[in-house]
Order: sequence, then structure tokens, then C-alpha cells
Amino acid sequence: METDAVAAATVHLVAVRHGQSTLNAGGRLTGQLDPPLTRLGRDQAALLSDLAGAGYDCYLHSGAQRTRDTLTIACRVAGLEGVTLTEDVRWRERSYGALAGGPPGTWEQPDDVDAAPPGGESYRQLGLRVLDALSDLRERTAATPGGELRVLLCAHSGVLRVLRGIAGGAETLAPLLSAGAGNGEALTLRYERVAMPGFLGAPFRPTEPGAPAAS
Repeated sequence: METDAVAAATVHLVAVRHGQSTLNAGGRLTGQLDPPLTRLGRDQAALLSDLAGAGYDCYLHSGAQRTRDTLTIACRVAGLEGVTLTEDVRWRERSYGALAGGPPGTWEQPDDVDAAPPGGESYRQLGLRVLDALSDLRERTAATPGGELRVLLCAHSGVLRVLRGIAGGAETLAPLLSAGAGNGEALTLRYERVAMPGFLGAPFRPTEPGAPAAS
């Protein structure tokens, strides 16, 4: 059961997708592969400096170099070279297993939260670890003055889809599949509570593999 402090906690989250990576530029599925940023990706990161300089209680990234470098560049350009950047692998992109590095057309995501590429992760698996990380942020918020926490997160398209679904209480996966984010795009969200959305709590139903996924 939530304490009164946790019940009153609010997480203000700005989630940014990393700048373009070399695999993004080549139109490839990336998942948990770890490609570097392209020159365009580094330029996109620098353009996030105003956002990075807006003032946050914590700066998070997924541990993938494309997220770490995007956040590092944005903070450096903003004059925040000494700021602490914290890695949390729960914010990593879903794994595409054996299809990682291949063309997007090799995986068509159906409207099924349990469908996964061979050897990869389903949206339910991704969503549950994102929900866990978000719940930890809310617990941390309860200990902050005023019960509010401002967070800048650099993560991935799939993570941003899930975050949008949790914030909006999405009942199915379908509307989230068309709600991805471009490289360097930001999503501003507010969580006064963190609850299991319908699309993650749906009964398990195994299916055969089935829009192309991003990274």
C-alpha cells in the first residue's frame, strides 16, 4: 500500500529519443545493439541544449551509447558539464533478438502485447521494466521537498511509446504503435500516479509473429 507521501508524489518527466545512430541512418532495426551517433545525431543532441538546461533533479539515460552521448552533448552545450548522468538499463530499447541489425520489414508488430521477434522482447516485457523504473522514480519523489521530481530521460522510441501508454492509461497496444518519436524528439509527461495500464495487464495470449519497429 502507498504511503501518504508516495500518494501525493508527482513525477515531471521529459523523455527524449536519442539522436540519429548509424543503424538509424541505414534504416536498420537496432534494439539493444549499441551503435554510435552519426554527425546528424550529434547535431540533434546539441539542439536539445535548451531543454537540458531547463533544470532537473536528475538526468537519466538507458546506458546505450547513443542515449548517453545525446545527453552528454546536450548538457555540455547547455553549460552543465559537471551534472551527474545516471544510467539505468531498465530504460533500454526492447530487444529484437535474431532480427537486430536487419531491415525493419523483417518484423511487423501486430496489435499483441506478447508478440516478440525470435529471441527478442515483447512490448509487455519492455513495458513492465519501464513501469518498474517509473515506480522507483515516484518512490524517490516522495522523499523530495514538495513531493515533486523533475526528470530528463534520454531513451528510445519503444520506451517513449510505453511511457505515453502508461501516462494515458492505454487499454490496447494499437494506438501506441503509431505514436513513436523521431530522433531528438521530446515527450513531456506528468505522473501523479503510476498504475498498470490495460495494455500491459491484458491476459497473456501467445500469437504468431506479425508497424516496423524503431530504436
